[in-house]
Amino acid sequence: MTRVGFVGVGAMGEPMAANLLKKGFEVGILKHRRAEPASRLSALGAKVQTDAGALARTSDVIVLSLPASRQVEAVMSGPGGIVAHAPSGSVIVDCSTSDPASTRALGAQLAARGVGLVDAGMTRGVAGAKQGTLAFFLGGELRHIDQAMPVLKAMGDTFVHVGPLGHGHTAKVISNVLSYGTVALVNEAFMLGARSGVDPKLLFDALMQGAPSKALEAFGPRMVSGEYEPPRVTVEHVCDDMVMLQSLAANGSAPTFMLSVAQEIYRMLQLRGEGQADMSKVAELWRGASPAAAKG
Repeated sequence: MTRVGFVGVGAMGEPMAANLLKKGFEVGILKHRRAEPASRLSALGAKVQTDAGALARTSDVIVLSLPASRQVEAVMSGPGGIVAHAPSGSVIVDCSTSDPASTRALGAQLAARGVGLVDAGMTRGVAGAKQGTLAFFLGGELRHIDQAMPVLKAMGDTFVHVGPLGHGHTAKVISNVLSYGTVALVNEAFMLGARSGVDPKLLFDALMQGAPSKALEAFGPRMVSGEYEPPRVTVEHVCDDMVMLQSLAANGSAPTFMLSVAQEIYRMLQLRGEGQADMSKVAELWRGASPAAAKG
């Protein structure tokens, strides 16, 4: 049986690792900053490691589910990191929201040691992680993807190979910012309705019948009610991804007029000290600004 090392057992990573255990994989996890996820996974049979190098040495496939490239680089680099200790012939699967340029650089370091890297941007959120129905955008060599596929199939049911290393994370960033831009547009629609005197609750019902979208369904009720807890996607996370978007746009000389405007809206919210708030809190930029808006 393939031995799987798992780094990042947070909101997404914990159910992903749990699914691997349920499918019979031998799973080792790196100790998390919160004790509860590691304890729950340990009860399911996971072996908890406190050292990234030790985890790497005992794994055939290592899955990373971390917030961003800086966390990936921290656990991979240095004399005690995964790069230095991953066995030749093993493969790393990075499911984090990572910078494609960082991913390609990491791939070169690992290749020099005979270790493969697959970038596996994932979608469908915590619900998909719990149900084992995540969708993955895969980048990298087919031989490495084939090696990792049994592990990926234990966590998801949809797999799209979008090209060489870095392309999986590129597709993930694009997927994320498309969602953020749509949420900003949904917010603008509610603002227009409220300032025109339309009850936002009735507007939401009407739009769900006539112009439904995932963003409207998931975040519209929060904008209407003014209840934003618990955060699903934080403003800080949105802003970090938007920075990656601008880097991609600059490297490809691609105009991003609409998404750049959305970026400035979220940045305004972050400057108000709302970095840890849910991104639907963009509604607070207009709520209460006029008697009509106050109806929301």
